[in-house]
Amino acid sequence: MEYKKILKDEVEVFRENGRRFLNGELTKAEFKGMSGGMGVYAQQDQKSFMIRLRTPSGVASLEHLKLILSYAKKYELDKVHLTTRQAIQLHNLGIEEVCDIMKDAIDHDLFTRGGGGNYPRNVSLSPMSGVEQGEAFDVTPYALDVSRYFLGNATSYHLPRKLKVAFSSSAQDTANASVNDVGFIAVIDNGKPMFRMYLAGGMGGGPAVAIPYPELICPEDTLYCVEAMVQLFEAEGDYKNKAKARTRFIPRRMGVEEFLECYRKHLAHVKAFYKFDGIVPEVEEETATDHVRTATRIPQKQKGLYSLILHPQCGQLLTEDLEKIVWFMDKTPKSDARVSMEEDLYVRNLTLEQIDELWALVGEHMMETPLKMTLSCVGVPSCQMGILQSQKLCREIISAVEEAQLADAGLPQIHISGCPNSCSRHQVAEIGFAGRKAKVEGVMEDAFTLQVGGATAKEGAHMGEIKGVILAREIPKFIVETGQLLKESGRAFKEEMRGEAFEKLVQKYVVA
Repeated sequence: MEYKKILKDEVEVFRENGRRFLNGELTKAEFKGMSGGMGVYAQQDQKSFMIRLRTPSGVASLEHLKLILSYAKKYELDKVHLTTRQAIQLHNLGIEEVCDIMKDAIDHDLFTRGGGGNYPRNVSLSPMSGVEQGEAFDVTPYALDVSRYFLGNATSYHLPRKLKVAFSSSAQDTANASVNDVGFIAVIDNGKPMFRMYLAGGMGGGPAVAIPYPELICPEDTLYCVEAMVQLFEAEGDYKNKAKARTRFIPRRMGVEEFLECYRKHLAHVKAFYKFDGIVPEVEEETATDHVRTATRIPQKQKGLYSLILHPQCGQLLTEDLEKIVWFMDKTPKSDARVSMEEDLYVRNLTLEQIDELWALVGEHMMETPLKMTLSCVGVPSCQMGILQSQKLCREIISAVEEAQLADAGLPQIHISGCPNSCSRHQVAEIGFAGRKAKVEGVMEDAFTLQVGGATAKEGAHMGEIKGVILAREIPKFIVETGQLLKESGRAFKEEMRGEAFEKLVQKYVVA
């Protein structure tokens, strides 16, 4: 295809710019402006690089997993990172290696373009879509359709900043549609498959829950709706102030009603001048008889089939485990894999016997309780924008909780971001931490802002309450004491966090 040639030509231009950056001819900021849109970032040492392979909406085909495994082995990488936007990252590469991977991956329909910078990001998707009990319908075709559309236009976009689109297959909103720039949640309305649409949401600086669109959307119209938001963003977004350049700031400036009216005008324009082939939804009847799930095993809506959640600690999947997963899937023809937004790999369409077999292969390195399945962005030293070592804190929390024998005490999954950018979505977590520096008694210390009680659509989307700042070294002890509190009370964290005992515990640890 023509766009593949364009993308490959871009890689060679980028290769030369990468060399100039390493030679000191380009500043850190200049190179970042060039590299983000290519899905590449320099790491903090300014010598090695990270590449983000956009497994489309987390749909990780066996061919793509084999390809990623081949890169990890060729460049002697001991692990790959499963991201919170359902992509797979490779770290600690040279610029020549990064560019060689990009060109080769294009030949296999695996792309990095738009993985960063002012472009539409990987379209998020419920990892159980198509097999989830209670879902309205399978939204996978719609997410992939938007992904293909974005890719075909990646070289022509001129957006103020990134744009995020999400598709959830049920009210559980496992793709976080209710806090994205454009979100779709599948519903059945009077027996008809439809989408409930959300607009102008997002996390990071100035976070906002998305605005529910007043009318339900026909599934065949999703591309029209997405393109309308792209055009609104290009027309109304802030190109001068980067801090306010996301879609969520537009309705704050206009007012919600004026924003919705503006969106309707763009939607009418797109419908008048564009022609998209809509996808007709398919509603599959549920035949499941098993409805009991565990933290890692989920019964599907298809009778006798299950999905296994593989969560490597901190999202770091060992290359040796990836090789075992690929081997297993290669000999299990009906299986497929999805990368989730929780840094998991879901292996789907398995029998109980096959689940036991796969767990025996890789379970030693996988986490099994919500707390141990805590997620973390890569943070320092891999992330150029990171402030603190989020992965280090993740490991320390898990270690402290295991030592205290509280992994099963009801502690929820924690979301840890190494800076305020919310790559881990700490703002909508039950317990979230965001890295920062804090001055304590005249000394600058590593610390994290604590946020609790966040949620997405299944409970009414809202940002968590900021409780204060805790020193990084004190957080494992704080979590252990929270676990002890839950064990003694027998209550879920959602209840306990509203109580006096938890508030006293928070005040014991906060320094600001």
